[in-house]
Amino acid sequence: MQKSWTPFSYLAFNLLIVVFTMFTLLFLASSSQAEGDDFADVDFHFSRECIGENCEFSLDEPTATRPKYWVAQNDPPVQNEYYSLSTWEMNMGGPVELGDSYSYVIWVQSTNVQEISFRTTLFITWIDFSEDPAKTRVTNISIDEVGKTAPPFQVLSGNYSVELESSALDKSDFPNGVPAYTTLGMKLETMVRWAPDTQNNTAWVKSDSSQGCENDESYVACDSYMTMNFRHVDIADDYQGYFDNNRVEEMNADSLLIKVNVTNALGSENLDTSSASIEIQGVSGGGTFKNSVESKDKHSYAKYIQGTWWYQEDQNIVTGIYTIEFSIEDVYGNKWFAEMDYELIVDEYGLSIEFEEGYSPNGQLPKGGKADFEFQVFNQGNTRDIFSVEIDDSSLPSGWEATLRSQSDLDVAAGLYGYVQIRVEAPVSAAGGSKEKLTVIVTSSGNSNVYEQIRLETTVRTYGVSFLSPPDEVKIDPDQLDIDGYYTFSLNLRNTGSDKDTYKLDASTARGDWTIRIEVDGYEVSAITVDKSSSQRIDVVVRPVNYEDSLGESVTFVINADSISPGDGSATLSSSIIMDVPLDRISDLFISIDDLLINGKPLAILTESDVPASQPVQIQLTVFNNGGKSTGSFGVKLYEGSRVIDEYTVVQGISGFGSEPVILEWANPSAGSKTLKVYVDFEQQVDESNNNRLDNALTLPLVVGEQSSSEGIDSESGALLYGPSHFLTVLVLGILSTIFRRKD
Repeated sequence: MQKSWTPFSYLAFNLLIVVFTMFTLLFLASSSQAEGDDFADVDFHFSRECIGENCEFSLDEPTATRPKYWVAQNDPPVQNEYYSLSTWEMNMGGPVELGDSYSYVIWVQSTNVQEISFRTTLFITWIDFSEDPAKTRVTNISIDEVGKTAPPFQVLSGNYSVELESSALDKSDFPNGVPAYTTLGMKLETMVRWAPDTQNNTAWVKSDSSQGCENDESYVACDSYMTMNFRHVDIADDYQGYFDNNRVEEMNADSLLIKVNVTNALGSENLDTSSASIEIQGVSGGGTFKNSVESKDKHSYAKYIQGTWWYQEDQNIVTGIYTIEFSIEDVYGNKWFAEMDYELIVDEYGLSIEFEEGYSPNGQLPKGGKADFEFQVFNQGNTRDIFSVEIDDSSLPSGWEATLRSQSDLDVAAGLYGYVQIRVEAPVSAAGGSKEKLTVIVTSSGNSNVYEQIRLETTVRTYGVSFLSPPDEVKIDPDQLDIDGYYTFSLNLRNTGSDKDTYKLDASTARGDWTIRIEVDGYEVSAITVDKSSSQRIDVVVRPVNYEDSLGESVTFVINADSISPGDGSATLSSSIIMDVPLDRISDLFISIDDLLINGKPLAILTESDVPASQPVQIQLTVFNNGGKSTGSFGVKLYEGSRVIDEYTVVQGISGFGSEPVILEWANPSAGSKTLKVYVDFEQQVDESNNNRLDNALTLPLVVGEQSSSEGIDSESGALLYGPSHFLTVLVLGILSTIFRRKD
């Protein structure tokens, strides 16, 4: 019979299983026992099944009426010495987590015994694969001595029990639990002290018996058994990947196969297969399993718990991590739990609508003609989807018609496109230039809340023409001109009308001295015929002349294409031609006032006190070459008016995209407002191919301050006292003063 449960937290074991559980991309499992029934008390009965002194533990309660006897000690009667009686063992076919204690009851029948003692050794036989897989280890987890003594002047006779109420277990060799396929055993030794002066002394240990012991003149069961508190059932993934997310092509038929391993160290026959349960936490009713949960045999110590979760039949199931709870009972009434986390990938639905190049939601059509629209429906979900296409043409006037020329249901795999083609037809009576709209709705079959709608607009026309992808500008390197000075570039002219059309072509530039013409296949043309909805390449041939002084400047050119009567289509292309030498082939000198210092200060913060009269003025600047071609030698000059007041020669020139610092000096400025000019390469020694010389000069407005009084006095007295003969004057006055004193 099972004993009462021992409450114990299972957190430690939960962490242990997390460490040893194998993770996969879609499976994140952590196995643990559920709250409460972590450990169970299991009775191991002293079985009759023995070979010599080696016997088996039995999990079954005794049914025999006659017990089996083991002679504790009889002949010769030796006092105060333990004798081996028997050993009981049981193989454990799964992992075991030891509890804190164990106990036992041993039934004895004796005569003329004053004292009987038992020494029991509880042990585990196992293999430590981390050290030596070929060596078997024996670990004693508890050694105990118990006994019974007769009252004074009495002896122990008849049937009685000797009990070990509780003894601690030494689990130090098993910090992570006892591994599978070990042996649990108990060795029993006895010591007897006989009553003196008698030869009629006996002592037996009794095993299993349903009613083989006399007690108070009645016969009762005298079952000798050991009770162990431990966890012997483990529920976990056994590293075989028993989670299979079956996402099928059939709509709303996806399911998750769940299969876990249940190990019972005492034998799988001790599991109640009918009690197996799987529940999804947070899902109403624990998830839809359709009676698929069952337990199947694996081997003598293990079973499977498996079931199929049809998650698409439950509400609000999205991609995410779900906690799955497993439970099963053993035949003793103990319920065992485990939880595992699984990352479930469910079908997700999404779509977008895109127009390919050449198509748009805006179309043109002639009176009595048609306009075709085409767009792609992109499956943005992670599974196959069927998109329904519906046209809402309720806003179209009478006589107009919109038809779906592609399938109304698009079967599209994840990440791929489906095409939708729609045709809109206008009656002959449609007014030219009128605009009409309709709506196309695309809806996901997997999730009706996922849909997109798009508005298509049509404009009635008769004739039309356009330039396809016209250039914003045409940039010409002079080296690209042919031997005769011509340059050719191409355009595409598209007939956007409903019929073949002929267009008059005209081209002009803002430069009257330039020539420009239109060619097709090498021949100059003034008109061209283009089939409906077709394009024709035309070549524009331009001859730029006298451009040297206007490099980098924009020259506008215009090309017109007009339908010849009775057509009314018209298109104008206005763009620019720029003649420009690439920077890496030119020299381009440049100076900026932002890089200039006067007496160490920028011009913006310079005051007149910073530039005093008659004091030298130092001008620091940097000359840049903004081109990639080295300049060669050139000069830098400083002017006041037309007078050169300083100059400097950059003898070595400036390399491509380099710079050179230059220092100029104004030796003796006079007071007042002045205007200085700095010229770089005034003599044009450097060939600036772009002719951009406006940035080669700077104008510097300055205010030179008045000369201070301490710097000199113009009067004669001043010259005497403070001029060049100041020292001599003082000396003469000193001598005269001395002479007069001596006379006195």
